Amino acid sequence: MPWCPKCNAEYQEGYTECSDCGVTLVDNLEEEVELVPFFQAADKKVAEKLVSYFKYSNLPSEVSYDEENEVYVVSIAQRMEKHAKKLYQAFYYVERENLAKSLFQDQNQQETDSQTEEDNLDETATKPDEAGTEASEEEAAEDYDNQEEETEDEGAASGSYIFKADRYRDLAGTVLIFLLFGIVGLAFVLLNVIGILSFLNGWLPNTVMGALFISFLYVAISTNQKAKNIRTEIAAENKLTDEINAWLKVNITKAFLASIHNDSVSEELNYIKMTDTIKELLVGQFGKQNLSYLDRLVEEYYNNNF
Repeated sequence: MPWCPKCNAEYQEGYTECSDCGVTLVDNLEEEVELVPFFQAADKKVAEKLVSYFKYSNLPSEVSYDEENEVYVVSIAQRMEKHAKKLYQAFYYVERENLAKSLFQDQNQQETDSQTEEDNLDETATKPDEAGTEASEEEAAEDYDNQEEETEDEGAASGSYIFKADRYRDLAGTVLIFLLFGIVGLAFVLLNVIGILSFLNGWLPNTVMGALFISFLYVAISTNQKAKNIRTEIAAENKLTDEINAWLKVNITKAFLASIHNDSVSEELNYIKMTDTIKELLVGQFGKQNLSYLDRLVEEYYNNNF
């Protein structure tokens, strides 16, 4: 099969030129691709996983081992470096979320194992007070629920944090749509019940459709409550965003970025190190925040200024 060496599109036999790029097709794409180093990793599995992701996205790539620096190097097609950076950013967010989940599960497993050992010891010792045991179990369950909720809040927005003002507008639009459909639908059912319309005949279809449109109203009401809760948080988030951006403008300068830049690693690794360093500084300055929220602020500030 012929391939386009520029956009990597595959064509049926008989085609000689790419309809999108206007370049001559080649028989073997790999022979025409010049690969350049793009990413370094100490873990071979990470490098191989990234290469698999690139190839799945039709981006030519390969992994090799640099014996001098003892790292695995992922090389890509030079002309597709910009596209590779976008793919890598998505890959990074997913891998970071998977790592966070893995650490969370390991921590829970360790706590479970530790609790099991304590229970075994307790069985051979004096029986504890039942009221105290029940209280401890309730506290442990409450702590677990709180930790699980925090994990969900951070994971749900990972890689694409949505500001509360934007979330409020989305929810308000959802409320309007479901409210409109619910009211119009119930009016439609009512007109069929009293005989003005005859699209629905019998109690069963009217009951089913009535329940459906009532559920629309329920969604509208519950979503409206969520929108109200978020609306009360918009001003605080906007104020915090302004304060963080002002802090970034004063402290994150070219001189600061140069001080943490490492010439021996790739630009991608330097970017990850830079974002992680800045987020740590922000947490130290403003307290614990949603990491995806900080990711977006740092990324926007960096793109707008550097």
